[in-house]
Amino acid sequence: MTRPLPGLELQELAGPSGSSVKVVVPPINFAMVVPGIYRSGHPNKKNLSFLKSLGLKGIMYVEGTEEYRRDSLDFVQAEGIQLHRYDLSKESLLFTQKGRETIYAALRLLLDSTNHPILIHDDSGKSTATLIVSLIRRMQGWSLTGVYAEGDMFSGPAGGAEGDGVGEAGREFIALFEPRKFKFNRSAKPSWLD
Repeated sequence: MTRPLPGLELQELAGPSGSSVKVVVPPINFAMVVPGIYRSGHPNKKNLSFLKSLGLKGIMYVEGTEEYRRDSLDFVQAEGIQLHRYDLSKESLLFTQKGRETIYAALRLLLDSTNHPILIHDDSGKSTATLIVSLIRRMQGWSLTGVYAEGDMFSGPAGGAEGDGVGEAGREFIALFEPRKFKFNRSAKPSWLD
C-alpha cells in the first residue's frame, strides 16, 4: 500500500463495486515550474489537502481584482500562507508603466527564495500563469521557442481552438524582456537561477 505524504489527508471516493478509493486531487493544470515554485488553476475545496502537503509559504493570484474565493481564502488564513495579488489579466497593460511595475514586482517576489515554496495561479492555470512562468524561463536562459512551446502545452496558442494562450501583446512582452537588465535581490536568488 502506498503511503501519503506526511500531513496529507486523502480524499475518499467510491470505487468499483462500492469499495472506497483514496485519491489526492491537485488543482487543474498543476505542475512544478522549478523547485519551490508551482503553477495551477484556481484551487478548490478538493485540492486543499494536496496544497497543504506542499508546505506553501505563499500563493500568488495573478488574475483580476475580484474577491478571492472564500474556501481558498479560509485555507490560506488557517495555514498562515501569505496571499499575494497581482492583476496581470490584461495583456494590453503590460506596456504601460503600471503594467510593467506590476509584473516586475510579481517576478521579483518569485525570484526571492525566502518566499518559497509558492504557488502561482490564475483561474484556469493557462494564460496569465503562463505569462509569469515565461519570464522565469527567460531568466533561466530558455530560448523563445522553448518558452512558447511550454506555454502552448498548458494553454494552447492564443489563436488556437481553446484561445486561452498568451496573446500577441504577452508574447511580444516576453520577447522584449531583458533578463540581464532585470534588477532583483540576488542575495536571495534560488539555486536554479544562474
